[in-house]
Amino acid sequence: MSSEAGLRVREYCSSDFEPMLALGKVAFAPEMEVFGLDEQTFRKQARLYAALRLIQRLTGRFFFKIYVGEVGEELVGTVSLSREGQAWYLGTVMVAPQHRRRGYGRALVEAACAEARARGVKRVILHVREDNAPAKNLYLSLGFGLFEREFHLVRELGEPGPEPGPLPPGYRLRRVGEFDRRAFEVVDACREARSAEVYGPSYYPPLWIRLLMSLFRPEALERYALLADGDWAGVYTFRFTSRREAASAGVRLYPQHRGRGLEPALLARALKQAKELGAPKLAIVAHEANRDLLAACAELGFVKAFTREGMVREL
Repeated sequence: MSSEAGLRVREYCSSDFEPMLALGKVAFAPEMEVFGLDEQTFRKQARLYAALRLIQRLTGRFFFKIYVGEVGEELVGTVSLSREGQAWYLGTVMVAPQHRRRGYGRALVEAACAEARARGVKRVILHVREDNAPAKNLYLSLGFGLFEREFHLVRELGEPGPEPGPLPPGYRLRRVGEFDRRAFEVVDACREARSAEVYGPSYYPPLWIRLLMSLFRPEALERYALLADGDWAGVYTFRFTSRREAASAGVRLYPQHRGRGLEPALLARALKQAKELGAPKLAIVAHEANRDLLAACAELGFVKAFTREGMVREL
């Protein structure tokens, strides 16, 4: 796709898996230390991507791509691009330590942005650790601006946790499918105002992608509608990958339903389920503006692992 001081950017192929995994262990060492690492999860994801790549080529319909940068025959960096709705997402941006400060990160991000622009995309977003000054400075120089801050919190599961009690009166959970269309809409509506503006409506994947993800997804996922007297009040999600990685929970509530005791009740439920499944930790992401969720996490013994900042660039 492009060249920068000998760098060639191309789409990922199966032979890139081992060097990409080795690079990821270095580039995302802090995240892996917090959340754990099960190589089998990455191998399952690689199989999913191989199937996805083939179908994307056959149909010409784009959903997700991984690009690698190589110098000679050495893989030195990666970036991914996925459909999120109005804003498309840049992820897995990493460059090997010995190859940094040579313009490779800039070239990888620009290549992904050029791909998005060629497909008519008007906006791309990414997240970066707040303490990663070199990466933040790179993105700022490329025209990205900050739009949100998210706290990543974890709780160890070795010690006994609270027993989950009933939900507050008038509320109940109803299991829905992973790709329930109403759940997508409610999650969008529960975003903080600026984040909702940047993301826009979520991309609802077509049937072939939903089938692929159901067959190859490496983790178990449960999604529930939180109902208040029959009306949707939010969405609760629980994910479990393996006994080597942190389980995760998602609590998305409309603002008028926050702070009514739902957050601690749902988190206690997730803690119990994660412990029963043998996960070492439970992780949750909370927007800095969601004070009720942050208070519930503090009450239940979650600690902040790191902060990530959302950045957006208009194309």
